[in-house]
Amino acid sequence: MTTIIEKNTESIIMEVRRIKEENAAEYGFDLRKIAEAARARQREHPERMVTRIPDNAKQAHGDQVQTRGVTKKDL
Repeated sequence: MTTIIEKNTESIIMEVRRIKEENAAEYGFDLRKIAEAARARQREHPERMVTRIPDNAKQAHGDQVQTRGVTKKDL
Protein backbone atom coordinates (compact mmCIF):
# COMPACT_ATOMS: atom_id res chain seq x y z
CA MET A 1 0.00 0.00 0.00
CA THR A 2 1.45 3.38 -1.04
CA THR A 3 0.85 6.32 1.26
CA ILE A 4 0.21 9.91 0.25
CA ILE A 5 3.66 10.86 1.54
CA GLU A 6 5.31 8.18 -0.60
CA LYS A 7 3.40 9.35 -3.68
CA ASN A 8 4.39 12.98 -3.06
CA THR A 9 8.01 11.95 -2.50
CA GLU A 10 8.02 9.94 -5.72
CA SER A 11 6.57 12.84 -7.72
CA ILE A 12 9.16 15.24 -6.28
CA ILE A 13 11.99 12.85 -7.09
CA MET A 14 10.67 12.36 -10.63
CA GLU A 15 10.45 16.12 -11.14
CA VAL A 16 14.01 16.67 -9.88
CA ARG A 17 15.26 13.93 -12.21
CA ARG A 18 13.36 15.48 -15.15
CA ILE A 19 14.85 18.92 -14.47
CA LYS A 20 18.32 17.40 -14.10
CA GLU A 21 17.90 15.60 -17.44
CA GLU A 22 16.70 18.78 -19.18
CA ASN A 23 19.62 20.75 -17.74
CA ALA A 24 22.13 18.12 -18.88
CA ALA A 25 20.58 18.02 -22.37
CA GLU A 26 20.89 21.81 -22.60
CA TYR A 27 24.68 21.42 -22.33
CA GLY A 28 24.93 18.33 -24.53
CA PHE A 29 25.45 16.08 -21.48
CA ASP A 30 28.98 17.54 -21.26
CA LEU A 31 29.94 17.53 -17.57
CA ARG A 32 32.49 20.33 -18.01
CA LYS A 33 29.90 22.61 -19.62
CA ILE A 34 27.33 21.76 -16.93
CA ALA A 35 29.85 22.56 -14.17
CA GLU A 36 30.92 25.83 -15.82
CA ALA A 37 27.30 26.92 -16.14
CA ALA A 38 26.75 26.14 -12.45
CA ARG A 39 29.83 28.18 -11.49
CA ALA A 40 28.59 31.07 -13.67
CA ARG A 41 25.22 31.01 -11.84
CA GLN A 42 27.07 31.00 -8.52
CA ARG A 43 29.11 34.05 -9.56
CA GLU A 44 25.95 35.78 -10.78
CA HIS A 45 24.06 35.15 -7.51
CA PRO A 46 26.56 34.88 -4.62
CA GLU A 47 23.78 35.74 -2.15
CA ARG A 48 22.28 32.31 -2.83
CA MET A 49 25.43 30.50 -1.70
CA VAL A 50 25.77 28.91 1.72
CA THR A 51 29.04 28.69 3.59
CA ARG A 52 29.48 25.38 5.37
CA ILE A 53 30.35 25.66 9.04
CA PRO A 54 32.64 22.86 10.25
CA ASP A 55 31.21 20.49 12.87
CA ASN A 56 33.89 21.52 15.37
CA ALA A 57 33.40 25.30 14.90
CA LYS A 58 32.03 25.89 18.40
CA GLN A 59 34.91 23.95 19.94
CA ALA A 60 37.47 25.84 17.85
CA HIS A 61 35.91 29.33 18.01
CA GLY A 62 33.57 29.40 21.00
CA ASP A 63 30.37 31.41 20.55
CA GLN A 64 31.85 33.63 17.83
CA VAL A 65 29.50 33.91 14.84
CA GLN A 66 30.80 31.66 12.06
CA THR A 67 28.57 32.59 9.13
CA ARG A 68 29.59 35.13 6.53
CA GLY A 69 28.60 36.22 3.10
CA VAL A 70 30.30 34.65 0.11
CA THR A 71 32.48 37.01 -1.88
CA LYS A 72 33.37 36.79 -5.56
CA LYS A 73 36.89 35.81 -4.45
CA ASP A 74 35.42 32.70 -2.77
CA LEU A 75 33.99 31.57 -6.09
